[in-house]
Amino acid sequence: MMIVLLNISESVGIWNAVIKIATPWNLAAFALAVVLFIVLKSRGKRVSPAVWIVITLLVAIPIGASVYSEFLAKTGIYRLRVIVVDPQGIAVKNEEEAEGVEVWSSLGGEPQRVKAGWQFEIPSAGKPKDGKLSIYASKNSAFLTGRTDLILADDFNPAITVNLRRDDSATVRGQVIDAGKRGVAGARVFVVGYESEAIITKDGGAFELPAHAAAGQTTLLAAEKPGYRPARQYQPAGNEPVELILER
Repeated sequence: MMIVLLNISESVGIWNAVIKIATPWNLAAFALAVVLFIVLKSRGKRVSPAVWIVITLLVAIPIGASVYSEFLAKTGIYRLRVIVVDPQGIAVKNEEEAEGVEVWSSLGGEPQRVKAGWQFEIPSAGKPKDGKLSIYASKNSAFLTGRTDLILADDFNPAITVNLRRDDSATVRGQVIDAGKRGVAGARVFVVGYESEAIITKDGGAFELPAHAAAGQTTLLAAEKPGYRPARQYQPAGNEPVELILER
């Protein structure tokens, strides 16, 4: 029984290898070699050593290329070059410009600083099945972020560009209250500079607005309601709630 299972396993392995080798180019080369051989034999001509060499090369070269490609796909290393570009369209090149810039990959791994950028070395055996990879970059001190997606394929030395842009994805939230700490309904709340996005609070006085800033970046909030003095308050964008106090 064990022998039968081993034979089946070996057969499956051989069949899988044959499938990988039997590419359209290989099959075409093999067919051409067979046609050449048949034509020569049908004409009663002796197949000379030179013709045998040609036939052998027609079969061996594409098969060898397929085997090498398969070997490279399993053992090769992708050397991915990453170029980071600031919002002005200038590439981050020297150490001074790269100060505070972080680059990372969805697969992890530590990037190496190279001339005019960063480089990731990714073993082909560790790439995702679909080959998809995301490269991120940020400069937190300037509230800049960027991301570029790519697919690892036949090119083992790809290069990509990550454009840094101002991060304005955070929100700001909180509650409008009066001097007695009671929630104020009917108050108009907005981020200064974006008055068109103002909301009117409901019972409880809670609100949440696009901050047009990155998490941790300071925004200026305003709240107003007839019968109360307007309130303005600076608040870091993010999940930390703020209390805006309206006083009569």
